[in-house]
Amino acid sequence: MDLHGLLQAAPQLHSDFSGAVTSWQLSNEVLQFIDGAIDEQSITLETGEGVSTILFAIKKSRHTCVSPNQGAIDNIVQFCAQHGIATDRLSFEVKPSEEALPFLANNPLDLVLIDGGHGFPTPFVDWRYTATRLQKGGLLVLDDTQLWTVRTLRDFLASEPEWRLEQDFARSSVFRKVAEYRPREWIQQPYVAELSRSLRVAADKSERRRQTAARVRRGLAMAQRGEFVTLARLLLRRSASR
Repeated sequence: MDLHGLLQAAPQLHSDFSGAVTSWQLSNEVLQFIDGAIDEQSITLETGEGVSTILFAIKKSRHTCVSPNQGAIDNIVQFCAQHGIATDRLSFEVKPSEEALPFLANNPLDLVLIDGGHGFPTPFVDWRYTATRLQKGGLLVLDDTQLWTVRTLRDFLASEPEWRLEQDFARSSVFRKVAEYRPREWIQQPYVAELSRSLRVAADKSERRRQTAARVRRGLAMAQRGEFVTLARLLLRRSASR
């Protein structure tokens, strides 16, 4: 079976929130990208599971799938068995990624797919534990960039010198690692530094508005008490200090 046959088979691997059988998968375009990027010499890892896992098996890459979803994993293994797809090069870590990734072997990776948990901070954790393992020249695929957590990670990486944006899809992005990544402080991270500057500017504006409102309230209170001379002096003093 190849990717075309896999897409035609349309395996139903998951259950939605109502319990109905469905399949949450990467877009066909992203699956096609991965299909062309790896072969049996590749060492790959994904957080999450699905049709992509079957594609990694078809391509015979040495693949690690990190997912706590035992039911979907069982469906993947069953589908592969029914269609003659070998799974001897698949390795499943049936745990949440934050529990599994820190303890995996530190072998270099050619492609990482982050498509597991999407709640904060899971995509960041997944990236942090795989960023240094990904080889220079390796590919990082982020799925569901329409979600805030993944979009923030995408925008952060787009500003980092070690990562080059290869391609944006409708709801996925692919980066190539172009240099060894080393964690550094926020001031050295352009995306974080620029957002922090914007937050400071917004905070300063908010403080100025607060101070202006407080002065207006004090002035109105003085006027109500008939303290017009004192109020006039304060206004003149403030005007002279500008």
